[in-house]
Amino acid sequence: MLPDSIIFDVDGVLIDVRRSYNLAIKNTVTFILNKINPELYFPNLVTDRIIAELRQTGGFNNDVDTCYAILLAVLSNEQGSINEAQKFVSLMTKSLDGLGIRYVEEFLASHVSKHKVKNYKRLLNYPSSVGKSLLATVFDEIFYGPQLFLKQHKIEPRYYFGEPLIDNDKMIIKKETMSKLSKFFDGKISIVSGRSKLAAEYSLDSISKYINTDACVFLDDELRKHAKPSPYAIHKAMKMLSARSTIYVGDSLEDLLMTRIAGKKYKLKMTFIGAYEYSFDPSRTIHQLTINGADAMIRTVNQLPNMLNKVNTEV
Repeated sequence: MLPDSIIFDVDGVLIDVRRSYNLAIKNTVTFILNKINPELYFPNLVTDRIIAELRQTGGFNNDVDTCYAILLAVLSNEQGSINEAQKFVSLMTKSLDGLGIRYVEEFLASHVSKHKVKNYKRLLNYPSSVGKSLLATVFDEIFYGPQLFLKQHKIEPRYYFGEPLIDNDKMIIKKETMSKLSKFFDGKISIVSGRSKLAAEYSLDSISKYINTDACVFLDDELRKHAKPSPYAIHKAMKMLSARSTIYVGDSLEDLLMTRIAGKKYKLKMTFIGAYEYSFDPSRTIHQLTINGADAMIRTVNQLPNMLNKVNTEV
């Protein structure tokens, strides 16, 4: 039988974030490099490919982690040119295997001065919270903009007072698609996302009536230990949905790993569908998710109703 519920990732699945979150990564890295060491001010240092390669390691679902990895690598190694800096970041990325920022620090400690790594870790003060960490604060100020930043964190911005990059979010999913899915799953639709609740609600307002908001989990508002690929969020969402089985639609290796771990740990019936069109390198996304056991692949979520109707007919 088909699953009785569906759970979505947001970024890259429901919303195109290439001009919002991705740009926030680029602008944050540029801002902090200029602030800490103007000699390493490389305005075009961070490319979409660098971001994609870090995400594809399976340990960088959190975009501030991505900023941290790039910043710590560039600051600690002090490359003399943008090309050298990018090559060193690429070298580091190829050594990562789903272990995230902890292994970044270990890698750098074995390749550059441990004193420099320790010094820049202190300056960035990450993963401390917004208001305490320079990195976390700058990123959220740039992404949210002054008004939403104040609303989210209850503190005044200090570094950025321009337009919020969250306004560059572009909706992928159509209302028509959500309406059909709501009927198909009898309203059992929720979200498990690395976003905060505020960020998700702000950008998904036009389709919010189709989502069971009481069954959503927003990991930016949860303890860091619950970040993907921890099975905590999807297990929690399924319990709140009273779901026996679910489809999870994601676009990253962390998403896929989360469903597999949850299935084994909690004996959950999980189907993973990968969406690839809004990734930086769709062909690589297809390959990575397929070889790691995705149950199906789609270009965008708007193909889901036809896919499900076809499967339902065949069943």
